[in-house]
Amino acid sequence: MRTRRARSFACVIVAAVALGAAGCQNKAKPKTVPQAPSIEAETPKERAQEEPAQPLAEPFPQPAVDKTTVGEGTIDELNRQGVLRTVYFGYNSNELDDEAKATLQANAAWLKAHGTYTVEIGGHCDERGSIGYNVALGDRRAAAVKSYLTGSGVRAGQLVAVSYGEEKPAVPGHDETAWAKNRRAEFTIKP
Repeated sequence: MRTRRARSFACVIVAAVALGAAGCQNKAKPKTVPQAPSIEAETPKERAQEEPAQPLAEPFPQPAVDKTTVGEGTIDELNRQGVLRTVYFGYNSNELDDEAKATLQANAAWLKAHGTYTVEIGGHCDERGSIGYNVALGDRRAAAVKSYLTGSGVRAGQLVAVSYGEEKPAVPGHDETAWAKNRRAEFTIKP
């Protein structure tokens, strides 16, 4: 959507410049009468004082369009800062506990304030279970988070739910400490 607006804005700018240039070509130019040379010789210093340098024309201002910026910084900076916090799940579950709901309420407030940006919700699992089962569980986790956020007033079109299963662990390891950090739904702001 932002790309469509940027293209439309660029087309309007190009059309305005073209019309302005065509209009300037059709105007009658005033006739200039050459001045007779002065009897007294002028020094270059005197000439510089009499004729201040005039710019030929002011350039048409070009707006700076940066598609990666969001009010507080670039999208990459916001993702690194973690403005949208990760939600964690219990073993073999896609249920949201009270801590997850509190995190999602804060995320929903940010998402509603920045409604023009798309956000990916990545559902993740620990390494236990088959690949197919973990992909399905990651999908249910991402869908549960998306459903909660849309119920909190976030536009559904702003959110994209994706399952990564066990493919992108946050913490390497084969114990409960690592597994607990890998059972999650992460948010990534997209340009």
